[in-house]
Amino acid sequence: MVLVSPEIDGSTSENGHYTDSIKQSGKYPVRTLARSTKAVANKPTSSRIVAMKSTSMDKADPSSERQALASQQALDLGLKHHNSGDLSNAESIYQQILKADPKQPVALHLLGVVFHEKGDSNRAIDLIKQALTVKPDYAEALCNLGIIQQHQGQLEEAVASYHKTLAVKPDFAEAHYNFGNVLQEMAQLEKAIASFQMAVDIKPDYADALNNLGTALKERGQVDVAVACYRKALDINPGDAEIHNNLGIALRDMGKPEDAFECHQHSVALVPFNELFWGSMAETLESLSFTSVDDSLLQVLCDLLEKSTTAPSSLSRPIIRALRHHRYFSQILDSTGSEKTVNAAAYRDISERLSQIPLLLQIMQLSPIYDLEIERLFTRLRRELLLTVWAAENSEEPGLTYSLAFSVALALHCFVNDYIFPETDEETVAAEHLGEHIAALVTSGQELPPMLLVALAAFRPLYCFPWAKDLHERNWPRELNGLIVRQIQEPLAEIALRDQIPKLSTIENAVSMAVRDQYEENPFPRWIKMGLPAEARTIKGFLQGPPLRLDLGDYVSPESPNILIAGCGTGQHSLNTASRFPHAQVLAVDLSLSSLSYAVRKTKELGLSNIEYAQADIMNLGDIGRQFDLIESIGVLHHLENPLAGWRVLVNLLRPGGLMKIGLYSEKARQDVAKGRELIAKRSYANSPEDIRSCRQDVIAMGEDGNQAMSVLSNNIDFFSLSNCRDLLFHVQEHCFTLPQIEEDLQALNLKFLGFEMRNQQLIRTYRDSHREKQALISLSHWHQFELENPETFRAMYQFWCKKL
Repeated sequence: MVLVSPEIDGSTSENGHYTDSIKQSGKYPVRTLARSTKAVANKPTSSRIVAMKSTSMDKADPSSERQALASQQALDLGLKHHNSGDLSNAESIYQQILKADPKQPVALHLLGVVFHEKGDSNRAIDLIKQALTVKPDYAEALCNLGIIQQHQGQLEEAVASYHKTLAVKPDFAEAHYNFGNVLQEMAQLEKAIASFQMAVDIKPDYADALNNLGTALKERGQVDVAVACYRKALDINPGDAEIHNNLGIALRDMGKPEDAFECHQHSVALVPFNELFWGSMAETLESLSFTSVDDSLLQVLCDLLEKSTTAPSSLSRPIIRALRHHRYFSQILDSTGSEKTVNAAAYRDISERLSQIPLLLQIMQLSPIYDLEIERLFTRLRRELLLTVWAAENSEEPGLTYSLAFSVALALHCFVNDYIFPETDEETVAAEHLGEHIAALVTSGQELPPMLLVALAAFRPLYCFPWAKDLHERNWPRELNGLIVRQIQEPLAEIALRDQIPKLSTIENAVSMAVRDQYEENPFPRWIKMGLPAEARTIKGFLQGPPLRLDLGDYVSPESPNILIAGCGTGQHSLNTASRFPHAQVLAVDLSLSSLSYAVRKTKELGLSNIEYAQADIMNLGDIGRQFDLIESIGVLHHLENPLAGWRVLVNLLRPGGLMKIGLYSEKARQDVAKGRELIAKRSYANSPEDIRSCRQDVIAMGEDGNQAMSVLSNNIDFFSLSNCRDLLFHVQEHCFTLPQIEEDLQALNLKFLGFEMRNQQLIRTYRDSHREKQALISLSHWHQFELENPETFRAMYQFWCKKL
């Protein structure tokens, strides 16, 4: 909670705290808590503790001016410690004042603020209420009580406190502002806007109120008016990173990503340690095109890839769009675009030039690259690397020297995309011979040239070879360390984890066993880094906050929710949920031990300890004897033999009043996938790596020849990784749904539909423009009609929340 102090002169230190420069006007300000910079989806600026008056300070003995002076001097000293962050000494001084005068309201109030800042809000509320017992019209104390009650989730109590505050002091701008924050959290948007506007009317230079007014207006759909509010706030406080970020989000939503990106650059420059600002920048980048790049931009993109809140897979396309304007990269693409092969000399030259682009090497090692032209370039480079290295090994003449940095990045890129590149018979034979040759070198204890290992790693995962475990103890060039870790150490660690994963149920259903076997062979998805939530929130806070704003009725968030992730795959889903909800205990189950061991390794790597992993079949989970407050199952039920039966098992595990998040394929949005599956059946492709690669080439050729469905399919991000492509087109079991069918299933399961979770807020606004009824957002019949008119709406599945009645 951010707490406001209007009675200070406004001087702040770098960390957002008020300095010791305090107006000597008989007023007693309180040190301001650290400024909240949470800004995803235009997070409003939070409230700050207001200042206290001391000119009418009550005294234990009014006749004793000496005692009054001593008390005032003590308060001055306490506030000096308080505002410098020395809470212990401030608390001690306030306690001494109260020892002499137990009913001193200012000291009671200040001591309450200290306890709030130390994390004991219950004690804070008790002390401030004592101050109000002595001085009922103490407006600042009433306002701060409301702030702390909001912090505790006591929203109705906070509303009552603000009503009392404004009855005492109607022109109290900070109270109107804080009241607006509570109303916005309660989804009373119109009233919140009125409160923020009142704060601005009273205090026109109130930048935080303008910021929050903009956020509320944006949520109401008045994005252009919101932008005007943000700009006015920045005129007042141009160094406010949070407002720059919120303006960037609003401009992005207006379809102005270039202007938005400039705002995000300001926000991360002002506060580079704020992960949420980087996350906002990443989201804007997804829709941004570039006309030119410079070293500064390339460095920002490199920095962005390192942030914990950003997923490299979502940045792959914008990074490639930027790199296409890089001199070296664009020249190479132009010069190799029509060539069928790349010779040894060309490989040496290209690899040297590409190794001088750190951003390219970075994204290659972290994500598939969703670009067919670059895929073709890398396929040619990989071929030349293998054939030339193998030829040199069988020749007495010295081989060419290659860039080890780029070659390692290429090998890691192939590992990331599960070796999706097409492979000729000649390459297959060369890779087999190279593997045998390396085995002989390792067995005989001979030196192993690094380029031999790198060339093989570009075609085959190293951990699959029996000799791989003997390699990590050797001394390798620094450039090879990442390759050894990623292709040997980490996969071998996953294999060792398999036997440690408990089994919660049997897997007997034929379809379940077939699905398990698919993900044993191809854990889905393979990922290196994901974007984690930057803040933990209660379940209710997350669902009622922006952008979802779901109506949960009388739902109360459990303090320590028990959560089931039914079908966790390789762990991205479970890690996201466990990070988002504080004090959550998460059980994550999956059919595949390969996927689970990947998830366990990544969970240990990230240091999370509140996730329990187990192997289980959803169809047999009913006997585990556990109940959950929240169950999430995304992209799983439609792979069951009987999705409704599996969904019913999950509902029976959910406590009454509990919540579910479900993700199901849309029949309307997957027409291109259906066409792809028809092609597979027609040409009798199996699900082997060789057939998946061959099928991809057919799809690419048909798309480039004018087949619209195949063109759309070959642009799908899942098309660029073998495991993902298998999941997309070759899955052993798949059902698709319509919204009328889902509505029928919800009724049968006694579940109340709460709303969709959609990343694209522009779609929500488009829907609202044509469906302005109060309950339109939860009308599946209206959404069905909207989807018929806009078939791409649920391309990323129907993802929705529901509640057990």
